[in-house]
Amino acid sequence: MTTTAERKALNEGKFRDANEQLERGAVELIGVSDGQFVPFLCECPQMERTQVVLLTLEEYEQVRSGPRQGLAALGHEDPEVEEVIDRNDRFVTTEKFGRAGEIHEAEDDRS
Repeated sequence: MTTTAERKALNEGKFRDANEQLERGAVELIGVSDGQFVPFLCECPQMERTQVVLLTLEEYEQVRSGPRQGLAALGHEDPEVEEVIDRNDRFVTTEKFGRAGEIHEAEDDRS
């Protein structure tokens, strides 16, 4: 039986995987450093609460620089499993802790 923290981490991982595919497609279409906004999915654990967030590819790479980090739309952060480590007027960067952090890191294909 999975805990709430484990379920949330696994749900967020699904959105992170989708964002990795979006990033690869964007790199093919526009290159790496032209500063255009690219649509990414909010990685909050609420599967029914999908929202698009606009980031440059450089911003997305900054979010992905840590295996426990994630991307959330403003107001979608979940203090039960993550803390906000950076914020701007479009999105927040979060870092999972506890069991959710362990799972998020283990499921990260970049680590």
